Amino acid sequence: MYIAKVIGKVVSVLKHPAYENRTLLLVQPLSVRSELVRTPTIAVDYVGAGEGDTVIVGAGPGVAQEVFGIEDAPIRELVMAIVDSVDMTLQEEQT
Repeated sequence: MYIAKVIGKVVSVLKHPAYENRTLLLVQPLSVRSELVRTPTIAVDYVGAGEGDTVIVGAGPGVAQEVFGIEDAPIRELVMAIVDSVDMTLQEEQT
């Protein structure tokens, strides 16, 4: 699982049947300091997230299959929650 920012929606005319009637979002992983890290990826929306939302993305074998009840779904990442706020104290490394 990781926190990401929704940076767009993916539109496709032709797609695998597992993606029918599902929203595909382009998500950018975030660091603990809310900095953009890694390359964006596509995730299937499960919670109604929109562009600009901070979300929790889960990725694991069979997660999307379990949630959507689809056999052999080629779904790797799933938007599982919209983050309201993050409260955390970061400690600087001591050398």
